[in-house]
Amino acid sequence: MAFWQLTRLRVVFPVLLLLLLFVDGDLMSAMGAIFTAFPWHILPTLTLIWLFYAVQFDADSEVPIWLYTALIGVLFDMYYTGIFGTYTVAFLGAVAAMKQMHAYLDERLLSGMTLFLIGLLTYLVITYAAGFIIGIANVGMVSFLLYEVLPTLLLNLVIAALAYYPVWSLFQFLR
Repeated sequence: MAFWQLTRLRVVFPVLLLLLLFVDGDLMSAMGAIFTAFPWHILPTLTLIWLFYAVQFDADSEVPIWLYTALIGVLFDMYYTGIFGTYTVAFLGAVAAMKQMHAYLDERLLSGMTLFLIGLLTYLVITYAAGFIIGIANVGMVSFLLYEVLPTLLLNLVIAALAYYPVWSLFQFLR
């Protein structure tokens, strides 16, 4: 196998991860009026979806997934919130939960969406708990679940499901 075949996923994965970090913000900026229309608050998580694909399609054998998860969490904290640690812990917790559950689930679409659902719920609960601890989350648990978690789950599950097979093909091509 040629050297370029060994490095394709190692180069493409972090580049797309970094790109999706900025696309998350651009998407929220461009469609913020729709995503935050009262009473809803929808959060696109394309970066987490890309990390989910890495877990689901076993890219951790070729890519240092934990290093990239920690780095993207730090960049997310620095670029979007300015509060260090919240999204770093959320990304790491979500990837850890997905990796634990991946051992019990296969690579079919429904199993993958269940895996992503677990990771996204972990991510949202960690960010809510961190916001509650530092005093910036002033919404009740029922309102949080109904007006933020539910619409966020719907949007991101649809995005992850629509891109599932094209990304699977991309991972197969890059290997």
